Amino acid sequence: MKYAFVTLALLAATSTPALGEVKAEAEDGFNIIHVATVNATPDEIWRRLLSPKDYWNKAHSWSGSAAGFYIDAQANGCFCELFQETDSNGQVKTVGSVEHMRVIFAQPGKVLRMQGALGPLQSEAVIGTLTVAIAPTKESTGTTVSFSYVVGGYMRYKVPEIAPAVDKVLGEQFKNMLSPFAAKEDEAPKSDGFRLDVEKIADPAARDVGTSDAETSLDDAPGDVSLPEAPPSEPR
Repeated sequence: MKYAFVTLALLAATSTPALGEVKAEAEDGFNIIHVATVNATPDEIWRRLLSPKDYWNKAHSWSGSAAGFYIDAQANGCFCELFQETDSNGQVKTVGSVEHMRVIFAQPGKVLRMQGALGPLQSEAVIGTLTVAIAPTKESTGTTVSFSYVVGGYMRYKVPEIAPAVDKVLGEQFKNMLSPFAAKEDEAPKSDGFRLDVEKIADPAARDVGTSDAETSLDDAPGDVSLPEAPPSEPR
């Protein structure tokens, strides 16, 4: 099995995709952000997101193929890859599998949050959390989409080398995912002020006039996911 991501990490690629950056880094972790606004509805983005076999680069797979990629978008669901082979009868059979990430929050058309150490980070003692946030623009003429990947813990890689490599690879998948949709250049977002690691998605109707989509915090609206009140200790 191979994973070209390892090569990228070792080469410490430093180029940063458009609308993406290593937002923060420390000795034991880093945060990567990618954000774009496109001509699509949140539902169209959601459907595309859940079909990684259609946009994930096979060079960044364990099996050498993206055909076995899938996301089960429910809590404890898997972003996984099946190792598939074609037998002598032309039948495709599964001969192995790998978990890339585990779904911990799913709200269709709004938020998908998964935990997992991607690529070569899988062998390290780190936790990686990817939040995919999806929100309509103020006039509902497009959709703003973001990837925020936060990694922390002990790793044998040097953060200044691995962070740009992860940024490059994740940015490529972000770009591939959005490739069917035209960018809205008149509403190009910025990552500064665009909060991507929150539990709420903004309601465009509730935004203040004069506040850009990029600068609007995504936690200023409905979608409260706070824990329910604890039940009484004794039945009534």
